[in-house]
Amino acid sequence: MRHAEREERTFGEHLGQGMTVAEATAATSQTAEGVKSSQSILEVAQQHGVEMPITEVVVAVIQGTVTVAEAAAMLMARSPKPEQYGT
Repeated sequence: MRHAEREERTFGEHLGQGMTVAEATAATSQTAEGVKSSQSILEVAQQHGVEMPITEVVVAVIQGTVTVAEAAAMLMARSPKPEQYGT
């Protein structure tokens, strides 16, 4: 597992244990890349009409507009769809 992947996992585990984003960031030795980049990635996806439901939920959790439990429920409520690669 790459170092960045470990940071993402550790950060996510902290959130799952009930820490706030600020607490999880402080407890993680380095800021997880996704915390810094998720908003920008989502904006680019939206500009290109690409659906990114997981990224949308991650951004909402980081912004504090949904809890981790709410995020999990939102993702589990989605209907399964086939993945689409390229156009």
